[in-house]
Amino acid sequence: MNGKERVLKALRFEEVDRVPWVPFTGVHVAKLVNSDAPSLLTRADVLVEAVAAAAERYHADGVCSAFDLQAEAEALGCTLHWPKNNPPAVTGHILAEGKALADLPEFTRESGRLPIFFEATRKLVERLGDRVAVFALCCGPFTLALHLRGSTFIMDMIKKPDEAHAVLKYCAEISRRMGEWYMETGAHIIAVVDPMTSQISPKHFETFVTPYVKPVIDEVRGRNGIVTLFCCGNATKNIELMMKCSPNAIAFDEQVDLAFVRDLAHQYKVCFEGNIPLTTTLLFGSPKECVEDVKKRIAIGGKQGYILSPGCDLPYDTPFYNLEAVGLYAATGEEPSDTAGFLSLEDALSQAEESGEVFEDVVVEPGRVFIEIVTLDSEGCAPCQYMCEAVRSVEERYGDKLRWRESLIKSVAGIKRTQALGVSTLPTLLINNEVVFDNITPTSEELIKEIDKRLG
Repeated sequence: MNGKERVLKALRFEEVDRVPWVPFTGVHVAKLVNSDAPSLLTRADVLVEAVAAAAERYHADGVCSAFDLQAEAEALGCTLHWPKNNPPAVTGHILAEGKALADLPEFTRESGRLPIFFEATRKLVERLGDRVAVFALCCGPFTLALHLRGSTFIMDMIKKPDEAHAVLKYCAEISRRMGEWYMETGAHIIAVVDPMTSQISPKHFETFVTPYVKPVIDEVRGRNGIVTLFCCGNATKNIELMMKCSPNAIAFDEQVDLAFVRDLAHQYKVCFEGNIPLTTTLLFGSPKECVEDVKKRIAIGGKQGYILSPGCDLPYDTPFYNLEAVGLYAATGEEPSDTAGFLSLEDALSQAEESGEVFEDVVVEPGRVFIEIVTLDSEGCAPCQYMCEAVRSVEERYGDKLRWRESLIKSVAGIKRTQALGVSTLPTLLINNEVVFDNITPTSEELIKEIDKRLG
C-alpha cells in the first residue's frame, strides 16, 4: 500500500496498514528550497519543487499544494501584507471600504494568483500523484466573509443578519467554484479550510456556517470527490457540527482533545486529521519529544479513519530534523536514538529565562487598561489576526488609557508567557492580566463593555 492509497482508504474510514502521515506543508516548505513565502506563493515552479522536496524528505503520505487562504480575497480586491516567513495577511477589507458585493470584480479561474496554484497542483499530481495524495486547499465561506468585511462581520451577524447572509451566500459560491476548479487539476482531496469558525458559538455555527459550507461539501461529494473540513483554534464546541456537514474528514488543531474527536468520528464515520502541537512539540521540541508525542496520537487515533498531521500549517522555522523524525517513525517505526545535539523544550525554556528572553509583566495603573492577546501569530493565523483587529478597532477611542500587545507563542518567550498566564487556548484576550475572551473574537461593543468596566 503506498501513501496515496493509505490516505484515501483512511478518508473513506477504512482500516489501513499503518496510520498515514500528512504534514500540512505551508510556507515552511519554502525553506527546503532556500526560498521565502512570497516566492513560494507567487511562483508555480518554486511551489512544486518545495512541496515535492517535503514529500520526499518527510516520508509524507500526502501533501498540500498551496496553503494560502488569502488568494480568493486578494482576487476579489482585498489588499495583502506579505511577510517573508508567513502567508500573506489581509489588511484591506474590500467590503469595509465602501464597496458592495455588486462592485466586486468577476471571479474566474484566471483571477489573481489562482492560475499559479492550479498549475502547481496539476504538476504536483503529475509528479507525485501515483504514490502521494495531493490536497488542494480553498478558503471556507465564513473565513472569506471575514476577509472581505473585516472584524465588523462579527457585528453584522448580530445587527445586520440579512447582510451577513448575503455575504456568506456569495462566499459559498466562491468556495464552490474553487473546489470545482481544483478537482479539474486532478487533486485527490479538496480541503475547505475555514479557521474562523472556531471563534463563534454552536448556535452561530448552525446559522452562519452550516448552510453555506455544506453545499460546498455536497458539491464535491456529488462529483465523486473527497472533501475535508478544517478549523483551527479550540473548535471543541463545534466539532460535532462540522461532522454533521458530512465531509469525508475534519482536521483540527492541538487545542482539541484527540480522543474526544475519535469517539465522534467512529459515530459519524468521518475521518479525523490531527493534531501534533506546532510550537511546543514541532518547533521547539527535540526529535525524541516529537516522536513520543506522535506515538501517543497514533495509539489514540488507531488505524481506522485517522490521519496523523500537525495542528495547522507548519511554521517557517520548524526544524527539518523534527519533521524527518516524525516522518521516519510514521513510515517505518524507527525512533531517534537519543536527543544528543538537540535541545529539549525544557532546556530551551531554561535557556530563555537565563538569557532574559521573556515577556515582562506590565504593571496595571489606575485609570488605564492593558490588553494582552496570546496568539500563534496574527500574520499567519486568521483567528489571531481578527482578534487583534478587534482591539485596533477600539484603540483610538481610549487614547493613552489603553495599551496592548500581542504575545506570540511561536517563540520560547511566548511559550513561557502562556505558561505564566495559565492560557491553554489560542487566541486568548486578557484585560489587566485576566482572561476575558477565550477563543472567541469579540465584537467592538463587547470589547468596549469589558474595557469600560475596568476603567470604572
